[in-house]
Formats: sequence, C-alpha cells, structure tokens
Amino acid sequence: MYTKEELQSFIEENSDEEYRKFHSRLTRSKYFLNGVRVPVLRAYGKTLAKRDDVTDFLQSKSECYEAVMLKGIALSYILKKGEDNFDLLEDFLLEIDDWAVCDVSCGGLKRKDPFYFNKCISYAKSQHIWTARWGIVAFMTNFCDRTEELRQIAYNIVAKDYYIDMALAWLIQVLCVKNREVAEELLASEKISDTVKKMAVRKIKDSFRISEQDKKYFAVLTLKTV
Repeated sequence: MYTKEELQSFIEENSDEEYRKFHSRLTRSKYFLNGVRVPVLRAYGKTLAKRDDVTDFLQSKSECYEAVMLKGIALSYILKKGEDNFDLLEDFLLEIDDWAVCDVSCGGLKRKDPFYFNKCISYAKSQHIWTARWGIVAFMTNFCDRTEELRQIAYNIVAKDYYIDMALAWLIQVLCVKNREVAEELLASEKISDTVKKMAVRKIKDSFRISEQDKKYFAVLTLKTV
C-alpha cells in the first residue's frame, strides 16, 4: 500500500540541492520544492503507474512539488489508452500551479484518438489557467495537423494569463514547423494579441528547427500587424 513514508524516502534519496536552487528560480509554486530532477521523477512515476495502489497515491494530498509532478507523470502513463480515469486527470488539473508540472505531464501523454481530441478542445476553452494550458500543450503535442480546430482554439481562448499567452506563443512556434499555414495566419491575425505575437517571435528566434531565413520572414510578418 502507498504511504507518505515511501514517497519521503524516495525524495530524501534523490534530492539535489543545486538543482533545487536552480529550479526554485523558475517556479512560483506554492508547494515545497525538494530538488528531485525530472528524469528521476519520470522513472519513478512510470513505476508508480504500474502499481495496483496507484489510485491511492493519486488521491492522496500532495505535500510537496515532487508529489504533484509524480501524479502528473503517473497519469501520463495510465491514460495512454482508454477512456477510464480521466476524472483523476481532471482532479489533478486543479492541483497544478506550475508550468513545468503541466508541461512535463501533458507532454508525456501521446495519443491522437477522438476521445482525447475532444477532451483537449474542452480543456483549451476552460477558464482555469492550468486546464487551458494543458489543452493547448496537448494540441501542440498531438494534433498539429487539425488545422480548423487549431484556429478555433487560438481565437477562442478564455483564460487570461501570462502562462496561457506563453503556451499559445509556443504553439505558434511549433506550428511554424508542423503546420506553416496556420502559423502564418495566426501571426498575421488581429485576433491574436500583440503580446502573444512578440512572445512567439522570441520563441521562433530561439528554435533550432526553424531556418534563419524563416525566422526573419516570421518576424517581418509579425511586425506588420503589431
């Protein structure tokens, strides 16, 4: 049976003080950060996902940042098939208060089926910041070929927050590689805020997958509408 003592023992054995100091500058999470690196958490989360008592862990109170991250990682393995347990994901979304927890968890859930597709559309339209970010990141991870739905999501985001703007900017950057037509449309559209466009241009400039010529093209395209 899952116990708090088991989790605490894992954290004590794997905490890295230098990493804790580094990552504490990147998060505003209310949860205490111990400093366990993501690859270590991912390996342990995969193990937790296979256990019969994983639901006990997922429904337990999160006492630290690593516990929340582990829940998301475990769920990303559990939910790769089937329609069961999405109530557990939706409870988990309300626990998230950090971009890294959202992105690591969501990025690990690879599935392109209609059920998850419809879930992600619903999530992206949520007023809850981290639910909406999950939907946007999930679309970026799994559904960059769904052109019409990408437009709908980008033009109809409800949640207003820096982390939502940044998620949309990140989506546009990825679309520059995976669905150029939509990327160009979004960067030229008056429906996309100047803030998001500027964020997107910065992320485009940082990308190793976009040529220097295209970086200049997308920057000029954006400047015409900002």
